Amino acid sequence: MSYDFDEALVSCLQDICTSHHAFAPPQATSVADGATQCLVIRQPGMAGGPWDPNETPYMVEPMNMLASRVHEAVAFAGPARTGKTAGMLLGAMAHFVCNDPGDILFIQMTQDKAREFSKTDVRRAVDYSPRLTSMLSSNASDRNTHDIMFKHGMWLRIAWPTVSNVSGSTYRFAFITDIDRIPNAENLDGEGPLFNLALKRTTTFMSRGMALAESSPGIELTDPGWKPATPHEAPPVTGILGIYNRGNRKRWYWRCPHCDDEFEASPGLELFNLPPEEELLELVRTADIADMAKTYGSRIYPPCCGAEIPRTMKPALNRGGRWISEAERLGRPDDGSKIASYWLGGVAAAYQGWESLIQRYLLGLREYALNGSEEVLKATVNTDQGAPYMARHLVESRAKASTPQDRASDIERYIVPDWTRCVVAAVDVQGGTQARFEVQVHAVGPYLEQQLVDRFAIKLSKREGMGQDFAPIDPAAYAEDWDLIRDKVLQSTYRTNEDGREIMVALVVVDTGGENGVTDRAYAFWRRMRDQGLSDRVMLYKGASPIGAPILRKSKVGARNERDKGDVPLYVCNPNLLSDAVSAGLRRAVPGPGFFHFPKAKHPIKNPGGWLPQAFFDELSAEVRGKNGVWSQVRPRNESFDLCRMIRAGLLRLGLDKVKDWGKVVSWLQALPANSLVIHAEARREMKATAAPEPENEEMFTPAVRLPVAKKKRRAFASPYLG
Repeated sequence: MSYDFDEALVSCLQDICTSHHAFAPPQATSVADGATQCLVIRQPGMAGGPWDPNETPYMVEPMNMLASRVHEAVAFAGPARTGKTAGMLLGAMAHFVCNDPGDILFIQMTQDKAREFSKTDVRRAVDYSPRLTSMLSSNASDRNTHDIMFKHGMWLRIAWPTVSNVSGSTYRFAFITDIDRIPNAENLDGEGPLFNLALKRTTTFMSRGMALAESSPGIELTDPGWKPATPHEAPPVTGILGIYNRGNRKRWYWRCPHCDDEFEASPGLELFNLPPEEELLELVRTADIADMAKTYGSRIYPPCCGAEIPRTMKPALNRGGRWISEAERLGRPDDGSKIASYWLGGVAAAYQGWESLIQRYLLGLREYALNGSEEVLKATVNTDQGAPYMARHLVESRAKASTPQDRASDIERYIVPDWTRCVVAAVDVQGGTQARFEVQVHAVGPYLEQQLVDRFAIKLSKREGMGQDFAPIDPAAYAEDWDLIRDKVLQSTYRTNEDGREIMVALVVVDTGGENGVTDRAYAFWRRMRDQGLSDRVMLYKGASPIGAPILRKSKVGARNERDKGDVPLYVCNPNLLSDAVSAGLRRAVPGPGFFHFPKAKHPIKNPGGWLPQAFFDELSAEVRGKNGVWSQVRPRNESFDLCRMIRAGLLRLGLDKVKDWGKVVSWLQALPANSLVIHAEARREMKATAAPEPENEEMFTPAVRLPVAKKKRRAFASPYLG
């Protein structure tokens, strides 16, 4: 791209150049052109000479974006041996020193790495590049390990990641290298992400400032269920790929010499048609690794036509390649992102041969197959393939099972299946600016087979809001907002396949955790339901037990003083054990005990009439089980999985796991024609209009396994919301 120089700056630079007799006015039309004219690369034991864009054509556009007046930052994710250090750091430095001066901050991983980078890459570039040498300040004190001053006053600072190094100073350019190897880069000394701090240093220069982050991926992928929603989306990790996802997401494409279609030189090894990993793990134990690498690394097979492309064509593929943004790939306008982001696969790296790429991977697999160590495998995936690494136990668990979404079927909303014995709902309390009650409803059949029949959020209260709207709910502050759980969940009914017949909700499991105030409001809600004779169908839930605790433990809470034992039943649950149980049901491939039936996700083309958003399945795979048996959250939203876990606790509270003979159960667990919770639609409307709905049969609360029933009494408080 052409670089638009500011006329006033050019005039100023001409005066400076004339007074120092140092260099001519700017001549380069781009950063890459400037690097070609100004930078000489010379490493001991290697061939040297001027930087040549033809060796690494994929670096030209990212380099030129460093001079963009539209973008404020560049992010480059790619493997080692791509030439990104020479191009984006040294090449950009040479261009800006000679053609467009501005103070530069280089941030290396550590102080030792900053010293090493200064004495090797930077010093050699300056010493062997005549134009750079001529620009050095004549004062000896202006050049040391971490600081270089030039004749026109430009300052080059080579530092390491500390708050003091990235705060309080102004730079036109702030370049971070190997950001994924920087400890605590996501929260540097408690001050926030390093990339954001560096970007802040350049804002004084407005559109002339620029930040850069480059690295090979180094943050582990912990979500085995992740699938890209768009063609160029990177996995949900922090670090360089997290920054890449915030930008315009460009990938490097080659043109196929056989069919003339473009295909991506993607991260990973997909283009090599390797055998499945399970087969490779057996082969690498005894096979000749070098021979295997020579066989599989001699060619690639583009997905467009599948014709063989030999490795000798790699330089030509790169020379004819181009960067394609996600917007262009999807055929829609650019999204206007302020970050120009790039992700290059190791298959395109100029200084990494295909045979070497395959050999390193096979050696990593052999190391894992023989002794269980993943370090070599992880290193080659990150630095050679340019891809994030996922721990083997997660990879293997994903390979062995289909997902619940794979088994989804056409299920109509609000209608329970004929095998239903009861309906259980769960309510998760969400706070903050997006405060809401997240509700999920399951029909439950014999042996805990379940079907999702409803999922919705309660976001608006019945309190007066702006204009004609209701105010948003605030579960932590307003007790009356909790009555919406009674109105919209506890008193709801769901249709059966018999006309006019509906089934009531047997139990509502309500979360008690969240912002300050939520727990007290939950206790007060239960007391109001007790006063209204509905508390038998409300279960207060708290997932806070240590790993070795019982899966479900009932306690009494809500004591008003030390002598009071508490009057509110709270079920403290072991989330790890509940997660294990839910996960077992989600893994089951065929209907039966514990199986989950889910509707197909809504899709604009494949399923436009669907009612369940894709986000439901994303949330369902938001937690993974570690080797120590502890479940951890790997996605920001996990409501679907959490609500399944809460419903599982509700089923245990009802004793459904202990039913041995589903032909001999209490009335509210009978098959639909005889179920005491099934009522006529007219009766439901009449009851809801006049009072809290009551079942046709008083045996409704006789549990599958006997549980104490709360006594019905009305408390003499002036307001029902005082608890």
